[in-house]
Order: sequence, then structure tokens, then C-alpha cells
Amino acid sequence: MELEHIKSAVSGYIDKEAPSLWSLSLELHRHPEVAFQEKRASAAVARYLEERGFGIEMGVADLPTAFRAKRTAKGASKPVVSFMAEYDALPGLGHACGHNVIAMASAGAGAALANTVGPETGGVQVLGTPAEEGGGGKVIMAKKGFFRRIDANMMMHPSGETRAMVNFLALAELRFCFYGKASHASAAPEKGINALDGVLAAFNVISALRQHLPPGDKVHGVITEGGEAPNIIPEKAAAWFYVRSETEKGLEDILQRVINCARGAARSTGTRVRVDKNPITYAPMRVNGELASLFRRNLESLGIFEPDPLPPLAMGSSDVGNASQNVPTIHPEIQMVSPDTSAHTRAFAEAAGGTAGKRTLFLGAKALAMTGVDILLDKKARDRVKQEFRIEGRRPASRPRTAEK
Repeated sequence: MELEHIKSAVSGYIDKEAPSLWSLSLELHRHPEVAFQEKRASAAVARYLEERGFGIEMGVADLPTAFRAKRTAKGASKPVVSFMAEYDALPGLGHACGHNVIAMASAGAGAALANTVGPETGGVQVLGTPAEEGGGGKVIMAKKGFFRRIDANMMMHPSGETRAMVNFLALAELRFCFYGKASHASAAPEKGINALDGVLAAFNVISALRQHLPPGDKVHGVITEGGEAPNIIPEKAAAWFYVRSETEKGLEDILQRVINCARGAARSTGTRVRVDKNPITYAPMRVNGELASLFRRNLESLGIFEPDPLPPLAMGSSDVGNASQNVPTIHPEIQMVSPDTSAHTRAFAEAAGGTAGKRTLFLGAKALAMTGVDILLDKKARDRVKQEFRIEGRRPASRPRTAEK
């Protein structure tokens, strides 16, 4: 009964904060900022939390647009709940992934929990995590130790359907630059070496490789440079690939195979290739079923239920996977748009700034805060979450089931 009373209180706090939460979400939506450029957004979210009693550290992890907002617990052995706020937008599309909703759902949940449950019960923090869309802010923050000594780490994401347990693939980025020799394509083709042939050969070999990859491994790419004009044999051409796998070991294996494809393409076309691997690698998600179940029950208490059974889902990646390797973490989704509307579209961006986004924000904030109450006040639930995290760390990764990056 005490838990339900406190959950009702955090829900009521979010109702009172609703105008401020939505106003700030709209401000982020109207002024989208891309990865690592979120100066306005990070400052606004941090200021909201500071005004509600949090201590603020700006520019943490050597990232100017990252922050940590903290309400410290009274007692070193007290539990700590963390919420992650994403606020970067997509180039050209604005908040077509709904990060304005995510940011304020996490901020609202953190404020509700910290202002309802006292510091003698536990700590509450909100981490401002920039550059999920390609920059990997959480990857950097994880390396700097910002996902340690936390009992539960959470965020929510607007989606085309509701599901509490969400998973992601490991991801790495490769860029191939092929070099040849320019010449007149008609008058003296025999004097040229076509760099674009190297790129096309690489695509063809990688396409042949796909049918031999283990289930869950994926490779996809685009040509980023193909030449200057049809009558000039391209002396330089380039391609950009994403490589994904269910495990970090699997990612290492497939990366080498894809790199070998590019090198073989260069040899066969007489070109040279430079291979550049992005040092930021997204880890696979370690899903915590116990923590996801707590969130599911709280969401159901708000009248929102998962479809049963869940339909098949595509597989994608997010830097939240790196956080999940360090602490019990969930990344549930709440339906904001119809199932046939994908993220990273203008329709999704419009929903994130409209009535559907407003409803999703409040539902997410309440369910997150209520799950935080479970972690801080219910030792048995907290121990189950910790125990699963310890056990799952010794098991092979399960197959991921959702899309992000």
C-alpha cells in the first residue's frame, strides 16, 4: 500500500508539472540541434532540473552538451535510480525520433521521484546524453564511468507500438575510400583506373557475403562519392557501411570479413583502398527482464498494454547498449504513432510536437517514475533486478528485436 501511495504521488507531481514539461518539449522540438551541438537543449533541460532541486554538472565526460543532474542519497549504501535524457535531432528532419519527448519524460520522471521520495531512501539522477543519432554520447560516457554504481538505469522511447522489453544489436561504422587514376573516359580509358569500380566491386562482394552471415548479422551501406563527371574516369570514390551483430565477438568477426571484401575489391580492380573504422562502437543491449516487467506493470496501471503476441520487429542499434553493459538498463517503447509510421520520418517528427507526443511524454514520465519507486522502496524487486543482471552477464546475448539508429 505504501508503494501504491507513493506511485500515486509521483503521478500527481507529473500532472502538476505537465505544462512546464510540455512547454519545454515544444521548445526543443522547435529548435532542433544535431549531435554534439545541443547547447540550447542541454542547458534548458539541466535548468529545469536545477530549479527542482538537483545539483548540476555541465560538460561531463568531456562532452560540452552532456550533463549530470543529481539528488544525492543520505547514506553510501542507499540505492540509486538513473534516467537518461536524449535531446539530439536528425539533420534535415528535426525531432523525427522524438528525442524532445524522451528528454522531458526522463527529466519529469527524475523530478517527480526526487521530490516525492526523500534522500534517506536513495539517490536520483538524470544524465543528459548527447548524440545518440550517430555520435555515441553514451559510449563515451560509459567509458568515463558514468554508468556505474546505479541500481536501475532507464529511459523510454516513442514508437509505433508499445513494448517494455526492447533490444539492440552491436554496431560499427566503416568508411572505404578507393583511389584510382583519372583519364578521359572516351579518348583514353586505357590510361585510367576507375576508383568507382572498386566501390561497386565491394558492394557486389558484400552482397554475396550476406547470404552466408549468421542470423542477426547485418551489413548495409551507401556510396558517398562516385566521381565528378561521366567523361572523367573517377580517381576517387567512397562508401559508408554499418555493420551489426548480436554480440561484440560476432561484430569483430563480421567487421574483418567486410574489410576483406573491400581489400579484395581493390586488388581485383587495380585500385587502392583506405579503411577507416569509427572508434565509437555501439554495444549490444543487455535487456533486464525483471526491470522491464516492473515498467510493464506500472504502464498497465496507467491503462496502457502491450499487444500480445508482439509482431516480428526489425533489428537496429543504439548507444544505450553501452550503458546496459554496465548497469541494469531498460529502453521501453510507448506507442505514439500508428504501426505503419516509422521513426526518422516527417510524420514522426510532426507527432512528436503534437497531441500524440504530449500524451506519450506524460505516460512515459509516470511509468518511469513509478518504476523508480519500485527500485528505491522495494528491496526484493531491486534484488531481482540485480540478480538477473549478474546472471545475464554470464550468458550468450539473446537476439535483438528492434530498430533505432
